[in-house]
Amino acid sequence: MSGFVLKPSARRRTEPVAALPEHSDQQRERLLSNHVKQCSDLSDYVEEIGKLWGEAQEKFLIIGRYLLQAKLTLPYGQFETMVATQLPFGKNIAYQLRCIAHAVDQERLGLAEVPRSYSNAFRLAQLKPPLLERAREAKLVRPDVTRREIDEFFNVLAAEVELGQPKAERVKREVDMIRKRIVILEEDLAEARSRLTELLAHSDLPDEANSTISTPLPKLAAPLRSGKPR
Repeated sequence: MSGFVLKPSARRRTEPVAALPEHSDQQRERLLSNHVKQCSDLSDYVEEIGKLWGEAQEKFLIIGRYLLQAKLTLPYGQFETMVATQLPFGKNIAYQLRCIAHAVDQERLGLAEVPRSYSNAFRLAQLKPPLLERAREAKLVRPDVTRREIDEFFNVLAAEVELGQPKAERVKREVDMIRKRIVILEEDLAEARSRLTELLAHSDLPDEANSTISTPLPKLAAPLRSGKPR
């Protein structure tokens, strides 16, 4: 059992950005299977990818295939330069699109399963086979999956990883976080004491008010000791 249950409200489609328009299953498969022509040089890749990106991002899978092809065929260094300086998106999106195309071409994701949002498609494409199968069982590997649904699924996975860690490791991590927080608070307290001293030294407040600076404030917390928590 995956332990993941979809909320009814999570099925609402909420993300028109970076989405493909509505198509029948046959139309979508034909669209996503568009032929990738053989490019001869860098300018060809820039022209083809730039043109596709301008078509409302509806052909992100084809762009990913061009990027895969470019990385394999361009001389050393040209692919990185092209992505960094000559395409209408950066290296992070280029990486995501290549991952999606690779997952589809390796048949880990079917054409009919590819989400219409490339960001959602990437998150599914990067899953290892057992987790991708869990996503299928949860009905998440589909064109109209929403970001909210995928976020909830990844939150479940993260919680499972957290619970699967030994208790000693979880306690140690929390102790380290608390210690760092105490250091920050003590630094803030020292700065506040210094500022208070400065203000009182140049004020006309009565002597009894000035005397409050000498009153020690309570410590934030007792020093944390290593060992088993009580």
